[in-house]
Amino acid sequence: MYGNIRLAFLACYKEKLNVSYRRFVGICNENNMQRMLCIKRIPHFTTLQKFMQRIEKTVFEKLVRACRKLLDLKDVTASVDGTGFSNTNPSHYYMKRVDGKTAKNYTKTLFLADNKTKLILNIKTHSDHASETLDFIPLVKELKSALSCVLADKAYDSKNNRRYCWDNNIEVHIPVREWPQQGQGYCLKPFLKSKYRKKAAKLFDKQKYNYRALIESVNSAIKRTLGGYVCSKRADNQQKQATIKAIAYNIELISRTIKIRLYINCQ
Repeated sequence: MYGNIRLAFLACYKEKLNVSYRRFVGICNENNMQRMLCIKRIPHFTTLQKFMQRIEKTVFEKLVRACRKLLDLKDVTASVDGTGFSNTNPSHYYMKRVDGKTAKNYTKTLFLADNKTKLILNIKTHSDHASETLDFIPLVKELKSALSCVLADKAYDSKNNRRYCWDNNIEVHIPVREWPQQGQGYCLKPFLKSKYRKKAAKLFDKQKYNYRALIESVNSAIKRTLGGYVCSKRADNQQKQATIKAIAYNIELISRTIKIRLYINCQ
C-alpha cells in the first residue's frame, strides 16, 4: 500500500521534525500529509518502525551519495571528518542481551562533505571501537570519479590513504604526524624514512588544508537543526537514524540552493 519510497520519505521527514514515531504520525494527520503522498491514510507508527528494522543501512548511504547528482557536482574539493551522535535511549544491558555485545554510548559517524556547497557526499557509521582511518578509503572510493582534492586531519595520516588518492589522481592534504623523541621533543625524522612519507611532507599545502575547518560547520548544522542524538535502541537502527539525518540535511540544503539559483536566473 505504501512502498519503500513513501516510507523512506516519511522517515526523513520524521528526522527533520525530530519527534517520536507516535507524535510524527499525529502531526502528519493534522497536516493532511496523505493527500500529498497520494495515499488513503498515514501508516501506523509501528509500520515505520518495522520499515527501519528491515531496510538495510546501505540503501540510505546510496541516497546520500545520490544527492550529489542533483547539484551536478564535479571536480569536488572535499573534507573528511568524524563526529558522534549520543545514544539517549538504549540500555547497555538491553543492547548486550539483544545484539550480544556492548555498544559505545555514542554512534560514530564519518562525513565526506563538499567544501563549497557543504553538501554531505558520503557517510559511514559505526557503533564499535574501530579506528576512523579504516573508513577513509571506502569514503573516497565510492566517489573517486567526482573528487579532485581531499582534506583530512592527522587522524587519517596513513600511507595507504595517501597512496590510494595518488593512484587515482586525487590531490590529498593530510598533516604529517609528529612523534616524540627522548630529550628532543617532537621530531619528524622517523616519519620521513619512507618515500611515501617524504612525498607527503613535500606536497602538503597548509593553505589548502586550512579549508578543512569548513566541515566542522556541517557537523554543527546537523546537530543544531536535527539534534545531536539518536533515540533508537538497537545499534544498527542507531546507525540508520544517523544516516537519515544526513539525508534530511542534504534535502534541505539542496532545496535552498536550487531556490537561490532560480532567483539569480530570474534576475
